[in-house]
Amino acid sequence: MVLNRFKWRSFVSLVLTASALVMLVSGLVIYVMPEGRIAYWNDWRLLTLDKEQWGAIHTLTSLLFTGFAVWHLVYNWKIFLAYLRDKAGQLWEGRRELVAALLVTLVFTAGSAAGVVPFQPVMDFGKFTKSLWYRGEDVVPPFPHAELMTLKQLAGKMQLNLDGVQKVLVEQGLEGVSPDAQLKVLAQGSSRSPGQIFEQMMMDDRVY
Repeated sequence: MVLNRFKWRSFVSLVLTASALVMLVSGLVIYVMPEGRIAYWNDWRLLTLDKEQWGAIHTLTSLLFTGFAVWHLVYNWKIFLAYLRDKAGQLWEGRRELVAALLVTLVFTAGSAAGVVPFQPVMDFGKFTKSLWYRGEDVVPPFPHAELMTLKQLAGKMQLNLDGVQKVLVEQGLEGVSPDAQLKVLAQGSSRSPGQIFEQMMMDDRVY
């Protein structure tokens, strides 16, 4: 039996297609996911993946797509050059299409940067969808990235009793409680978010 040779051209095309689909999905998720401070404080997840994981998927898949696009171009360089030579004579004849294509790209780029209609409403709709995840709930952290502060820093900033804070958190069944522990790390070993741990902690008079 003769095994078929590995078809690199097909392989590259399939990777480009698959990575483009993943980029499409992850891009849509990033478009509608809650803002960072809300997502981290409430341990937001979609399909078991948190904000950082979705961001990593989008970034690394984009790099994969770019790398294979370059590979695709290099692998088909001779065909690409032949195509350019063939089309070079037709370039002037198709100048209207070329100008139109460049103009559309320029308008989208400049319009997006300037935040004008109809581009800004698209971004505003994204902000609106981000706000729907926790509408009507008190999910805003006391200050940005509070989940990354150590208990010592948190107690100092909010004028809390550090010893009381630690006792309350230990009684909550959290592991690794210490002055240098972060709410984010403590939450990772439990089924609760940093916001839920903080809210329950603040209901105990011993932390004041």
